[in-house]
Amino acid sequence: MQYKLIAIDMDDTLLRHDKTISKENIEALHKAREKDVYVVISTGRVFASAYAYADMIGFRTYIIASNGALIRDPDNNTIYESILNYESMIEIIKTCQKYNTYFQLINDTTVFSPEITNKFQRYAEWNDLFREALKVEVKEIKNPLKEVGELKASILKIIIFNEDADTLKKIREELSENDSIQITSSYMDNIEIVNKGVSKGRALEILGGYLGIKREEMIAIGDSENDIEMIKFAGLGVAVENAIEEVKKIADFITKSNMEDGVKYVIDNFILSEEG
Repeated sequence: MQYKLIAIDMDDTLLRHDKTISKENIEALHKAREKDVYVVISTGRVFASAYAYADMIGFRTYIIASNGALIRDPDNNTIYESILNYESMIEIIKTCQKYNTYFQLINDTTVFSPEITNKFQRYAEWNDLFREALKVEVKEIKNPLKEVGELKASILKIIIFNEDADTLKKIREELSENDSIQITSSYMDNIEIVNKGVSKGRALEILGGYLGIKREEMIAIGDSENDIEMIKFAGLGVAVENAIEEVKKIADFITKSNMEDGVKYVIDNFILSEEG
């Protein structure tokens, strides 16, 4: 099979534990591009963060951001966007307040939060890696139920954090009764919420239609729950060795870990090899 597109998750897949991209992975991505393979960054992160990493790679990529709620081309043109339902946003915020749990509202460039916590520190650390013009903006909102009205035309995703697994489970179960939203997760301490029907897999389907590429001609690589639909959709669904078991079970192939250049291993074996 001649693959024409490779979609790659960022955290714990393309990125090493220190949130950098190895020289080996960058070189492999350039080689894939030289073979006219579309390189797609597919992430739960805010678009601005993915865009900054594309800058690190050295060429602009197609980007699927916020778990599939936003797709943009290398020239930053929007191909697809799904703004989170306003009534759902209100319900989610009220539920977070009920359980006294921390959350963030995400649009394409900015992370909004009702308080500054160590979760914001993640963005500060990531921003240290980027050029000034590419840093992710973080803003505090004092009254989220009021201020969300001013933001409702731009919010793509809400992410909820809680280190207590039981509390997070209760929140997820309660919000699962809302049939207008889709709930997934990228880490054990969070749940991520977008509109119903939005996923990395659906975004890959939309992008494939836009580019004229069949699912059989796609590779998708990931590690977490929010990668499952993408890995299922692609002709070759790949889990990194460090992926959660649910991802490994549905993958067609398990590559090396994010610390062992698993992305390069896939490119070498399925795109650059004679068989690819």
